[in-house]
Amino acid sequence: MPQQLNIFAQQPDDDEDDDLFYRPAAEPARPRLAPVPHPAPRAQPPAPAPKSKPKPTARRYPVPHGTNAHRAAQRIGEAVTDAWHRNHGGGRMDIPVGVVAALSLWPIKGPDAPLQADFILGLDAPDLVQLLRECWAHWWMRRPDLVNRAAPIARWTEEDLSDHHLTCIKAAARAAITSGLLTVTGSSDPGDLAECDLMSWVITGLRARADRNWLGEFHTPPEVCDLMARMQLGDCSQVGPDFSLLEPAAGTGGMVRSLAQALRERQIDPAQCRWHLVELDPIAAAGAAVNMMLWGMGPRTTVWCGNSLAPVDTARLALEEKAELFELRDRMEAGMAMAYAVGKAERLIAGLSMEQAA
Repeated sequence: MPQQLNIFAQQPDDDEDDDLFYRPAAEPARPRLAPVPHPAPRAQPPAPAPKSKPKPTARRYPVPHGTNAHRAAQRIGEAVTDAWHRNHGGGRMDIPVGVVAALSLWPIKGPDAPLQADFILGLDAPDLVQLLRECWAHWWMRRPDLVNRAAPIARWTEEDLSDHHLTCIKAAARAAITSGLLTVTGSSDPGDLAECDLMSWVITGLRARADRNWLGEFHTPPEVCDLMARMQLGDCSQVGPDFSLLEPAAGTGGMVRSLAQALRERQIDPAQCRWHLVELDPIAAAGAAVNMMLWGMGPRTTVWCGNSLAPVDTARLALEEKAELFELRDRMEAGMAMAYAVGKAERLIAGLSMEQAA
């Protein structure tokens, strides 16, 4: 039987050419490309720091440019008087006068003195009164005699003040500072501080006209005082270490201020002289005592409140009172030093006892 060819059977001996006939041609090998490197991530700039708020510039409250010292003092006195009456402070002129006096005697002097304005204005009324009280205490340790004479304008700081008076006190202090008080009284040079009589302008502004007429109290223009001082001293040849000057109707010391400035013009320190001031009105005498401290009139200065026409030796009385007050100050200082030493010793003993117990 003839053999039938199975065309679908796989042929064992197929040639490679036959495979090429029905197989697709092999694709040429594609060149392999080098991998493209990824760029390094860029460093992100640091986030900007939050902007800090600029520090507020400390306010100085200077006097207007071109204003002389006398006009600046008058401007402050008018501002304080207006603030006191606008807030209905009443007839207690001792309070606003004492506010101006204590702020004038504020012990921080020099270029940074006006920078205290924001600190003082930021105090509430009770803290402000405490600040003024501490200022008087500071000066009492140095000149108890003059602070005692200034008691009529300082004693109110020890009172139990009403809320209304506290509001008026803060208003008076604000008016004085914003009008340039810390600039006028901020110098560390007594000669600069004696360029004007601030206490006179404040007291004159607050004093009722009827009271001024009754007391015979009138503000002598500083130019007149300067002229009289130069006429009286001449060439200052008679001024020496024992030179004494008596002012029987001192007021707040306007004539003394002019005499002291005339001596300074001659290169003579007024602190080497002896000054004795007499004034009838307690408020004006208190203002004179403040000025003696402020103007650097020296340790030989006395202020007496009384009638210079009375048959009494006011200079002797003032010296006796001064000696007693300094003796009292020394006793109090010694007592405070002893109390501090005892307290320190007690704390030391308590510490040692605790160490031994441990």
